[in-house]
Amino acid sequence: MHLYTLDAASSVPRVSPRFETLRVDYPQGIENGMSDRIYFRRGDLSQSYYAQSQWAQTLNRILLANLLERLRRSGIARHVIDYASQADADYELESTVYRFEQIVEGEHSYAEISIGFRLLRSDTKKLIAQKIFTARVPCPTTDARGFVEAANNALEKLGAEMVRWLARQ
Repeated sequence: MHLYTLDAASSVPRVSPRFETLRVDYPQGIENGMSDRIYFRRGDLSQSYYAQSQWAQTLNRILLANLLERLRRSGIARHVIDYASQADADYELESTVYRFEQIVEGEHSYAEISIGFRLLRSDTKKLIAQKIFTARVPCPTTDARGFVEAANNALEKLGAEMVRWLARQ
């Protein structure tokens, strides 16, 4: 069995602190791909998962750790906390994973990732801003390892865009 995880933000844009405390909520998914299975889809829309490869933890947990590390390294907030913290936070960042899959078309494949973010005031739950970020990155191979490499590249792009977007709010 091969276990995979995602890089925790190897390169993150540094920005001036925009928030005092930012709480990052547990990422939600609208598809069944939030387990520890690594899914892929063929061009004919059939979906399956790799039998000998999986995520080291559920995708929700891996993405939460990735988001927390990325936001901490960016400097966007003086304090970045996760959803389980009892500390007060000025703002909350919710996320919904719409797509996190490998698309295989013949001899080629690509990672397609789409994540929606919502920034809310913690005290009023008022929605401040929302945006969906999408990236499609070619996989170097059509196996799970190739998908994980492309997914890391896609998250690098999405993460940088997310940090710049939050810095404008």
